[in-house]
Amino acid sequence: MRILIPSDVFPPDGRGGAAWSAYALATGLQARGHQVRVIVPCRTPCRRPLIDHNGHLPVQRVPYAAPTIPFIQNYFRYERFWPRLAQTIMTTVRDFGEVDVIHAQHTQTAAAAVIAGTSLGVPVVVTVRDHWPWDYFATGLHGNRIPHPGRSLPAIATDLIGRLGPLRGVLAWPAIPYIVAHLRKRATLLAQADAVIAPSNYIARRLTGIVDPVRIHVLPNMVDIAASDAIAATPPQTTWEGTLVLFAGKLEANKGAELLIDVINDLATRRNELPPFTLLIAGDGALRPAIDHALATSGLSGRVLAWVEHDELLRLTARCDVLLFPSNWGEPLARALIEAAALGAPIIAMPTGGTPDIIRHGETGILAPTVTTMVEWVIRLLNDPALRQRLGTAARATAAERFDANRLLPRYEALYTALAHRNSSR
Repeated sequence: MRILIPSDVFPPDGRGGAAWSAYALATGLQARGHQVRVIVPCRTPCRRPLIDHNGHLPVQRVPYAAPTIPFIQNYFRYERFWPRLAQTIMTTVRDFGEVDVIHAQHTQTAAAAVIAGTSLGVPVVVTVRDHWPWDYFATGLHGNRIPHPGRSLPAIATDLIGRLGPLRGVLAWPAIPYIVAHLRKRATLLAQADAVIAPSNYIARRLTGIVDPVRIHVLPNMVDIAASDAIAATPPQTTWEGTLVLFAGKLEANKGAELLIDVINDLATRRNELPPFTLLIAGDGALRPAIDHALATSGLSGRVLAWVEHDELLRLTARCDVLLFPSNWGEPLARALIEAAALGAPIIAMPTGGTPDIIRHGETGILAPTVTTMVEWVIRLLNDPALRQRLGTAARATAAERFDANRLLPRYEALYTALAHRNSSR
């Protein structure tokens, strides 16, 4: 099949779970004999050639300009850019040859893919990787702190105050009509996709009311376990002493980084119950200075590594004794957890969003709903190597059964084939 994958982010320019999930899908399809081409928006100035190759995978970058003014920036990223990105998709399809399916991977490319697919008569699949169909800021958190279900005017107004502060939040209220119209446009275009992929049952439930349920398909993010094992076989460059407690992710409030500070402080008060260990924090973001300070004043052994290369992170994950995941937003389906499970890491995570799709409490990991219970489990696991081994082994078995690329790629192929056949029948 010929498959075009427009994706908001893609390695090496993009990093994070969405980028690597799109990469796993594209390279997996290519390895199975499909012709795949990737289209990636890039905000000017693009640092790489507009036509490039990631390995043997052709990647085309589409530049766009956007000012730094809030809301106006998003207008340029989305409404202003969608028609031009759609035109690029159509031109690429004509140059690439007849395409069987267009599979958009995220917010920015989804609408453009639907517009292009409608014009070309090509079926479109959209993967929803966060809360963008119903939340302007895509986190699903009110004030970037508390989960909220609705898109009402009061919710948007108070959300702006919670995010920006009282003065700036009120000054942003004139943008509310744009936010409402923008959300309506996102949802309308998404509903026109031939199929919408939810990576977890949680996201599938949230899509109800926006997308016809018959078009929703739950297909989790995938990981190439054999490739991850090969990478992890090489020793990491990072060093530590004692057992290893690892956190990997953005140091932002919605990713639970503020809770990480509480975890550090609570562990410091109970250090006499802990064996020698090192806390490594791999990530960067607005809360890094606060986390640096908390770690420095705690007296615990540890450091913030900032961003590390993906391969190095896999090597650390494979060797950690505990992986901490205190994410307090509605996780769609965290790639970090899937990769950790595939590498047999003992995981302690908060039971938010799609995380229970990965972890069964007490069997394949630990679900800890509060900082207190998370700290209790860190202490218990660091003192119980046998329990760590049992949880890690079960997590790896589950990952091999449910998230390995070799199991999931045939399901994607079956969906593409059904859509292409239905389209040709029309």
